[in-house]
Amino acid sequence: MPLPGLSYRDRLPLTWQTVATDGPPVDWAAQNLRMLTALATLDERTRIEPETPGAQEFERLHHKFDLMIELLGALLRAAQPLPAPRPVCVGAEGLAWPLDADSPAPGACVDVRLYLHPSLPAPLQWRGRVLAHEDGEVLLQFAPWPEALAAAVERHVFTRHRRSVAGARSPVQRGDGETGS
Repeated sequence: MPLPGLSYRDRLPLTWQTVATDGPPVDWAAQNLRMLTALATLDERTRIEPETPGAQEFERLHHKFDLMIELLGALLRAAQPLPAPRPVCVGAEGLAWPLDADSPAPGACVDVRLYLHPSLPAPLQWRGRVLAHEDGEVLLQFAPWPEALAAAVERHVFTRHRRSVAGARSPVQRGDGETGS
């Protein structure tokens, strides 16, 4: 049973904890929305034509801000190290990760923390129910979210899915050196 809808695979730090209730924590939605907005901003890149007045200065400042963000992320990681990355499949409605001896049982209610970017100050936090153990993976379905957060998660998954498809088609990513088609 694969995740429904679009999804993408990555190696990301992930932690989970079994909980007694499946109701969503009240403060997670706002924090998750802030983190997804921050991530979209980190990924955003404004293109300026090289001939545009101030283009070189804009690029220089952009690189300085990128460096500042990376340094801040390194400082955050030094203060609170991230869990080890593991293979995950992220979808708009759920999450999957490799099954191991400590995995939550089907039907369990689980709080998940997923660190999408090392420079973000907090992980995305979700509550969900384990649907099954299938094909060597734990399949988790997220509890319902507010509409704005659901839309932000869908945008994030769509963007990452699109990048993974483009990367798979790229000759550089495939390593075959071919061009075209």
